[in-house]
Amino acid sequence: MATDFGVPKSKLFPIRPRSPWFARPMQSLAFILAVNWCLQGMRGMDRKELAFRLPAELVLALLLAAAAGWWLEAPMALLSGLVAAHTMSFTLNGQLWVCVRYARFWHREPAALERFLLAAAADLRTRPRLREAVCIGSRGDRGVIRSERSDLDLRLVFPPGARAWLAVNLLLLRLRAEAFLRLIPLDLYAYDSPESLRRFDQRERLLVILDRDGRLATLFPERVASFSP
Repeated sequence: MATDFGVPKSKLFPIRPRSPWFARPMQSLAFILAVNWCLQGMRGMDRKELAFRLPAELVLALLLAAAAGWWLEAPMALLSGLVAAHTMSFTLNGQLWVCVRYARFWHREPAALERFLLAAAADLRTRPRLREAVCIGSRGDRGVIRSERSDLDLRLVFPPGARAWLAVNLLLLRLRAEAFLRLIPLDLYAYDSPESLRRFDQRERLLVILDRDGRLATLFPERVASFSP
């Protein structure tokens, strides 16, 4: 599929209508943004990430609703708080640029994505509690970013323990917010266990940033490749 500047990528959805009257609008930026604003990648999250994401957004919504209650009636204040919190989450803790890269006007230099990945990998390696981190997708499989429409597919694995759970979720928030500010299409999740990586194409390589306990090498001996700057 062509990914050159000016030629938009096709977004794949679980539902693929046969009629072009439905299929064509589904490839519009407005539709892609609307769907991702609603779902915010939660279909791809494991329980430990959802257990942070949903309560955090609810708390933020209640705080915003309380602030809006000074000038709005309670039902409207609550609705406004929910919408505002969901929008803030989509912006700072979501995948806005991953969606926008499907637009005709989008292009981002592969070197910018590579610099972000190198900085993120160096950061992850300084965190002793974090045991596994991999890059998948085109960068993980081919070892290089070639397209101006590429994104970075980064996956972490939660270590055991409540403090590590909180630390990794806050790390996800920071990395996504930084990617948003730097216009980096970052597709980032943390999984409950390395077995969650089996949901992807088993023929593709895993570019290993961290494998402190050797679990990735044990589970995917034919797929792992070492990440090197």
